[in-house]
Amino acid sequence: MTEWPGDGKGEKGKAVWSELDIPAAWEQSAAAILRHRWRKILVLGAIDRGKSTYCVFLSRYLLAAGHRIAFVDADIGQKDLGPPATVALGYAETPQALAAMTPAALYFVGSVTPAGHLLPMVVGTKLLVEAARAPFVIINTTGLVHGIGQVLKGYKIEAVQPDVIVALSQGNELHALTRAYSTYRIFHLAPSPRARAKTPEQRRAARELAFYRYFQAASDVVLPRRALLFQRTPAPVAPDKPLLCGVADRRNRCLGLALLQDWDVRHDTLTLRTPVAAERIRVVQYGDLYLTPEGHELGRR
Repeated sequence: MTEWPGDGKGEKGKAVWSELDIPAAWEQSAAAILRHRWRKILVLGAIDRGKSTYCVFLSRYLLAAGHRIAFVDADIGQKDLGPPATVALGYAETPQALAAMTPAALYFVGSVTPAGHLLPMVVGTKLLVEAARAPFVIINTTGLVHGIGQVLKGYKIEAVQPDVIVALSQGNELHALTRAYSTYRIFHLAPSPRARAKTPEQRRAARELAFYRYFQAASDVVLPRRALLFQRTPAPVAPDKPLLCGVADRRNRCLGLALLQDWDVRHDTLTLRTPVAAERIRVVQYGDLYLTPEGHELGRR
């Protein structure tokens, strides 16, 4: 039996690990992170390498040692925290599942794929890591690690300046990326034995379910256009299908998602479907994904 931090407090402390199959090298990496107090931990890996599992494991390990954990979910497609198309920040103070956290902050990226959105991916991750207030900040990332994905991860490393990088890989699939940033402290770890490959259809279904759940609490709000500020991509013409947007307050803090349902030129109003209270909305940030209120993706503009 591994002696986890906090095990001396009784069986309850051991129970949180029972459903995770943890390789010895993962344990060693967590012990080093705790011992050296490496605060910013960036987790990299291709799709289906167990990045979320590692984040759950590491958060529980550090929680068992008595530390508050900040989690930044920078995977905009397959979310553990917050709705798709966002970077999300949350805090863990108990060994809860990442999905059970309530986002403390969001940054709207506007898409469910990094392609064409490298700048907001990097800016959003950097801002939320800087906003985190905890002894340890665990940063999860997308599974795009080759081609444009390698470029994205490189800029993200430079922007975040992690204290340690955890690279989950099979063989040498991350060699080009980790060699380029070998001046950083890096743990090279094998993937989770529980990692299971998902088809593109399964990934899309998971995103659509996440969108559906998010917009279940939404209602239509009509806002005067002159009272709003508009950001990001160029303004669309009156949409013939709902356009995903972010909405923010007067301090430009993202409040959540909205669907641009209608643009009434005659009355100069917008109709948004959103769970965010109308009186809080001052900024609309255009995305590039068309989406039904039921979460079905209708393509990009």
